[in-house]
Amino acid sequence: MAVLGQIRKRSIFLIIVIGMALFAFVISGVFTSNGGFGSNKPVGEINGEEIDYETFNMMVEQAQTAYGLNTLSAVNLAWDQGIKNQALLQELDKLGIDAGKDQLEQIISSDQSIVMNPLFQNEIGLFDFNKFSSYISQLKSSNPNMYDQWRFQELNIISLAKQKIYFDLIKSSVTYTDVESNIQYHLENDKVNIEYLRIPYDEIPDSIIQIKDSEIFSHLKNNRDNYEKGESREVEYVFIPDAASSLDENNLRSDLEQLRDGFSQLNQVSNSIEYITGFKDVKDYSEFIEIYSDVRWDSIYRTKQEISGEFSDILFGLNKGEVFGPYKDRNTFKISRMIDKKRDGNLNKVLLADVVKEIVPSNESSNNNYRKASQAEFDANSDLPLNSSDELLIIESFESFEEFDSGLPGIENSRQVIKWLYEDQTRVGNVKRFTLNDGYLVSKVVSFNKKSLPNVDDVREEVSNILLKDKKFAFFAKKYESSTDIEIISQDYEIELERASAVTQNDPILVGAGNEPYIIGSSFSLDVNETSKILKGNNGIYIIRLLSKETAEDISIGAAMSNSLSDREVERISTLIPEVLESKAEIVDNRSLYY
Repeated sequence: MAVLGQIRKRSIFLIIVIGMALFAFVISGVFTSNGGFGSNKPVGEINGEEIDYETFNMMVEQAQTAYGLNTLSAVNLAWDQGIKNQALLQELDKLGIDAGKDQLEQIISSDQSIVMNPLFQNEIGLFDFNKFSSYISQLKSSNPNMYDQWRFQELNIISLAKQKIYFDLIKSSVTYTDVESNIQYHLENDKVNIEYLRIPYDEIPDSIIQIKDSEIFSHLKNNRDNYEKGESREVEYVFIPDAASSLDENNLRSDLEQLRDGFSQLNQVSNSIEYITGFKDVKDYSEFIEIYSDVRWDSIYRTKQEISGEFSDILFGLNKGEVFGPYKDRNTFKISRMIDKKRDGNLNKVLLADVVKEIVPSNESSNNNYRKASQAEFDANSDLPLNSSDELLIIESFESFEEFDSGLPGIENSRQVIKWLYEDQTRVGNVKRFTLNDGYLVSKVVSFNKKSLPNVDDVREEVSNILLKDKKFAFFAKKYESSTDIEIISQDYEIELERASAVTQNDPILVGAGNEPYIIGSSFSLDVNETSKILKGNNGIYIIRLLSKETAEDISIGAAMSNSLSDREVERISTLIPEVLESKAEIVDNRSLYY
């Protein structure tokens, strides 16, 4: 069992070595239903292959265990990584890439936790794959469950082997010529020293620039990919908390006052009235707390900083035997009694005993909250506003762009609302009341929206800031079209010239200005002491004067640099390929039926 555990632990490492940080358990024939693990309960499809629910759920549980995620986060992680990996493995099958015993042996032999295990070493202490194979064969009869686990891992390793073959093929095809390597060498090592004037865009008043709605809309159309909203569904809702009323709180406060001072009650056994000594006078306060408090007492001494709430100063300052309260502390009412004080090292500590009562709605309040929710549901079904019968109810709206949204913002346990919103039978105008952990939620479907550009008003500020830069640059360039004397413009705006030294094109950062690749690139095109034209940068308008240029001495580009550039490109491609394959895949997502 320990051996298999080591294999499982190392699986993730093996994937990372290949350059694919994907789940080890998401493998061909396991992620999909034709792998023999689990029943045919599709949680989705990718390019026509069904995704088995039971196996997918096992992956979710593994993600929860490995990363400490909640269910929904684990579902999303398993799905996102699994889809990418399965799309890649489908591509490998199309290409006819397969792995056999040799590849399996190669990967297993690279795992030191296995290689160094004495069980699998020969007489001279070297790893013997045949011994490893014999060990696995024995498991089939001696421990079938463990053997099944190995079969699962074996499929995983075969999957990894396929990926390694694929990325090795890519690596062998990615080469950098001496010319390309030389260009990169100069991008990294050629340097310039410049003097420049930067006019921040804020120096040109917004008031002299006019942005028309038609210009904003044209920008949206010309940059549709950046602004287009996907298909969505919008819902309006009101949340009615099942909370205690002010009367409930007053009654609870009164009950605690009686517990504090003492009270009389009917003894059911003797059928006589008896007096109960109050908390402030009772001798056995721990027994009193056990009977009358919703929270048990603990005998921990605390510093002032460890006493929470707005009354910490008062509580810490009580004299022995003194009682404070009732007072409200979050969702409870308390009465507190000072039991003891002591000096612990250099800290003052106190021992407090508390009678705690949770603030819960009375039956009458809960019934009233239920009636409010029912009335809101009735009103919504009658085409009245959700809050028509109670002005205190606040109507909220939520536009969902993903069928697997976690829920409504700020409303716990509201995933079920999103599931209902995307059910096939749900229509615009439908109303439903949900019972949640802390109350009731009444929702009404407002619209099903197709892909569209946002309203101008929704993006006015964002787009206006972009257009303002363009217009301010045009205004500035026109103002100084006849003269670009850097000193005169510097005086006009009372902005001093700045200098930047040893700047490269590979790291085009101007200190205090930020990333300015166009500005830095332009400086390399100048001759020494030449001043540029007016340039539009990311963070302002620039004029540059080249003070000096240092061109790196040409060297014979060795294989090491070419290989380094090739490795960098392979790493980039390795990350990109699964994303591209996923974007091209036909995916059916049924997760909302199960989670």
